Amino acid sequence: MATKLRLEIHRIALQHLVVKDKGKSWEDCNFSELIDLFDKNDKQKALAMLWTKFVEQFGDKFVVNTDGDKAVTATDSCQHTVSPLKNVINGEVYGGTTNREQSIYKRKNAKKSTNTVAADDVVSSNFYIKMWLPYDYTTGALMIQSYSTSNISDLVKVHFAKFVQKYQFRLGVTSYYPKTFMEERNKRSEVVSVTYVKDKLSKGSLRLINPLFANLEGLRIKVEITGFRKSVNDFWKLFNKNGRSLDADIDPLALKKDDKDVTVMAKYVDEEGRSTTMNLDQDRIRNFAYYLLPEEVMLKDKNTYDFMEISKHTDSILETIKKEIGYTKTK
Repeated sequence: MATKLRLEIHRIALQHLVVKDKGKSWEDCNFSELIDLFDKNDKQKALAMLWTKFVEQFGDKFVVNTDGDKAVTATDSCQHTVSPLKNVINGEVYGGTTNREQSIYKRKNAKKSTNTVAADDVVSSNFYIKMWLPYDYTTGALMIQSYSTSNISDLVKVHFAKFVQKYQFRLGVTSYYPKTFMEERNKRSEVVSVTYVKDKLSKGSLRLINPLFANLEGLRIKVEITGFRKSVNDFWKLFNKNGRSLDADIDPLALKKDDKDVTVMAKYVDEEGRSTTMNLDQDRIRNFAYYLLPEEVMLKDKNTYDFMEISKHTDSILETIKKEIGYTKTK
């Protein structure tokens, strides 16, 4: 199956503005403060109204990104469900490319165009999204599905943040990849490069490299070793981890043994060609950008998702996230 369904996972943090004697500051708050604005006595109605208001903000029009080449919207026809017990909204949006005139052909006839896509048309697909808005917690989750050839995640994040801002809140969004997923992926990944990075450089060291750099600020030295492939486990077993970044001094580059200012980074690549960067302690520096959804959530011969199946599958992902962040439901 050529089309791959991907899922971006983001942690979202809700903040409200607090007025104190020394001034105003943004502080974390439970999602109950947002949800209660829509119905304080019935969470089912509150979540349903939240989704309705989110959809209405589009005004039956497409919202375009800053580059003007992608657009997204949500309408009454978009599928959605709410689960007050799980504090979850499952929904979908429509979106795709725009601002480019295109011709449409049948695959078996390249001589005759069947139609034309104008610059103000949107070539749209449906995208699944999941909002976890825990009533009793300051951190939730936003999951956004994409395709291997189409992604509107940034637009969804921006629009949801603007929606929250409309109600005098602020939303922090950070990419998140569950640790257990990363550990499983590492078993199927290889290390393909190691990079040594030093940020603090003396003028003398910079002058030895080239006098041009001697008086420039904020420079860094990078030494990269490539051309090998090792399994993650084998690599770290063989790699020198006794506290030294290097086994030799490279004086002109200001790289020294036992230099605590030298950062060591290893690049991992998995069987799908996705990469991430880890530091010497194998902590993530840059996450995998997405999670690959299984074919079981797809509609047969449609190259898109089954709404109920993807909702159930992402419920299981959400349970993993809850365990990792130590969330225990109280309401």
